[in-house]
Amino acid sequence: MRRTDRGTGSGMAAIVTRWRTGPVVASAVGTILVVVLGVTTVLPRPTVAGVLGLVVVAICLAALYHATVAESFAPVAVTFWAFVGVWVGFAPLLQIRDRRLPWPDLPLYQHYVTAQVILILAVTAYWAGYARRLPAPRKLSSGRLQVTVEKAIVLTGLALVMAVVCLPRTGGLAVRFTSRDELQRAIEQAGLRGGQDLALLGLLSTLPAAISVVALILCLLCWRNRAYADAGARLVLAAATAVAVALNLVYNNPLTANRFSSFSVMLAAGLALVRLRRQRWRTLFSVGMLLGLAVLYPLANLFRNDRSRGNLRLGLDAYYTWDFDGFQQTVNAAFYVDSQGHTWGHHLISALFFWVPRSLWEGKAIPAGNVVADSRGYEFQNLALPFWAEVFVEFSFVGVVVLFFCYGKLARRLDRALNTSPANLPVALAVIFAACQIGLLRGPLGAQIPFVGAAFVVLLVGVFGWRGRVWGLTRPEEVGPAATESSDTESSDRESSDPVQVPR
Repeated sequence: MRRTDRGTGSGMAAIVTRWRTGPVVASAVGTILVVVLGVTTVLPRPTVAGVLGLVVVAICLAALYHATVAESFAPVAVTFWAFVGVWVGFAPLLQIRDRRLPWPDLPLYQHYVTAQVILILAVTAYWAGYARRLPAPRKLSSGRLQVTVEKAIVLTGLALVMAVVCLPRTGGLAVRFTSRDELQRAIEQAGLRGGQDLALLGLLSTLPAAISVVALILCLLCWRNRAYADAGARLVLAAATAVAVALNLVYNNPLTANRFSSFSVMLAAGLALVRLRRQRWRTLFSVGMLLGLAVLYPLANLFRNDRSRGNLRLGLDAYYTWDFDGFQQTVNAAFYVDSQGHTWGHHLISALFFWVPRSLWEGKAIPAGNVVADSRGYEFQNLALPFWAEVFVEFSFVGVVVLFFCYGKLARRLDRALNTSPANLPVALAVIFAACQIGLLRGPLGAQIPFVGAAFVVLLVGVFGWRGRVWGLTRPEEVGPAATESSDTESSDRESSDPVQVPR
């Protein structure tokens, strides 16, 4: 007993030592990194905007560390801080230093500080909202919230039917494995891109892609829960999963889909299937997100078209391209407000009601990114517009603070939901949001919400619309009263080396 006690005491001492030294080491490394960035990017040409950009990087690094070492896996927060830190944290430091922005036009130096203030208000409000303590979790007793094998099969079948019906109307199957330009030409030849009313195109192309993503998530959550009742149900689930994977290869492959859709599908699949309990895996996830956004994100242009492949830039030179135009578009948003005023929700409401045809709503707004780009005289106007910039255009500084504080609270709830066992509707919603968040942050909402919104609606209807246990394919444990939402403290499960015990 003494030897065991001594061994246990040594293990606890090691844990306490790591708990005490970890923040110190992280703080030292973060401080060194910020100082190096300041010396290399701000000091050569000191500006207020550059200093504020360095503050943004420091906030993102600190918040990313806290999200990584949190008591539970927090992918929503990690993806938020990693994307903001790279896209509008590090990249603008280089652009401001070298006075070289992605889109060539007259510089708007007078709006640089405003753009950085908008971003700082957004990230600090988000962090404050995320840090708010959540109320005690509630028991989810409705069987309609459960993810069952039957629901996964029905949605996979629906996605397959939609593909069979819609693919011939949008150019066929082969064009989905060519290039984005070829797909767009096929869609135009089919007469689906007439004027600005793209409702029919959304029905025939965006909706099947969204259903395919939801079907894949439900199938993988069933595998994660081991929800199948017997060997036969397991075989049926395997077949449905294979179909869902194939449909996503058709609709969401990087050759013809935009990179955010492709990345969202891959990230959603990983989050649905794998629960990262151990700290080392959560750390690797955070590092992988940073490296992926810093290195792989611009390389995704290799799949776009010949022009993008010809203009591909590597290394630091990539941060001066339109892939990292978030800061410049925030500057342009400040210019737009200065000259045109705020729009007071017009673009947001139009984005939320994307499914209403323009023939029925003549005043429906086009995506805010197009409007901002047009105000600067750009010929190519289908540009990104960061979420914080769009909120500023719509609702001013006050709107940025209020909406991002609520955004942080929502992110905290979604991160907690992701740790629920067994996986249910809140888990599936959290998976979709975490996976699609980068596209929503890049914006504009009018361009991103049709895909994400369709996925959310399909998920809500497909899971909550029925109990989904009519064929006896799901284990009884998975269709009874739902488990309590996991709290923020499951340290014993996360740090244990024992496998998760699943009822047989």
